[in-house]
Amino acid sequence: MNYKLISCEVFKDELLHCIDKTKNIIDAEFIAKGIHDLSSVGMRNRIEKSIRKSDGMGFDTILLGYGLCNTWIYGLAARKTQLVIPRNHDCIGILLGSKQKYLDYYFGNPGTYFQSVGWMVNTKNKPTIKKRSLQRLYGMDVPTEELKEQYGEENLDYLNDAMDQTKHYSNMAFIDTGTDSNKYYLKMAKTKAVQNKWKFDVVKGNTGLLQRFVSGSWSDSEFLVVKPGSVVKQSINNDLIHAKPVVIPV
Repeated sequence: MNYKLISCEVFKDELLHCIDKTKNIIDAEFIAKGIHDLSSVGMRNRIEKSIRKSDGMGFDTILLGYGLCNTWIYGLAARKTQLVIPRNHDCIGILLGSKQKYLDYYFGNPGTYFQSVGWMVNTKNKPTIKKRSLQRLYGMDVPTEELKEQYGEENLDYLNDAMDQTKHYSNMAFIDTGTDSNKYYLKMAKTKAVQNKWKFDVVKGNTGLLQRFVSGSWSDSEFLVVKPGSVVKQSINNDLIHAKPVVIPV
């Protein structure tokens, strides 16, 4: 089979390893992780741009290597080519191999900050993303001295505290998927945990879901297949998302 893969770069190492083990022909495209810093509409627009370029080019399926991240996926339409999407909340569940394994760890270890090789390698946003990021939208992407002049030091401390996404964490979990870079980045993650005075844990990842993804083994419990003429909708059930046939404007 001939697939187009459009994926977050967080999965690059794992997916390239899985692609090497499949007989399918896969044209892989990895998009910068930084688009998660955009609004949900901005994130969807960027991914849709790649989908539209691939539509009608003879691919049997377009694989989307994303979870529900930022709710970007609601309203996504399949036009000429069917789409396949993992039924997972975000990259954590995908790297762990199932959404249930993620939920079990999440509720058993509240306050956990997850890290993986893909997250640690790709930390800087491209200029085109910075221009549209939420940090730019809120006016917080300028040097600290300028912010002090604008808000005053006390107000700036309050804003920084309010926007600190790590202040409620007490534990770091590094997802070990067995890639060649794991040892190096595991050591970096442990150092960061020590600096933040967090507990540190290594969680065994599982690339089985990603392997089934690129191999075309799409069980309904793990993947949503969106046929042309359908739109992705939110589900209140455990399946997270479903596809609804609609009339799609040309």
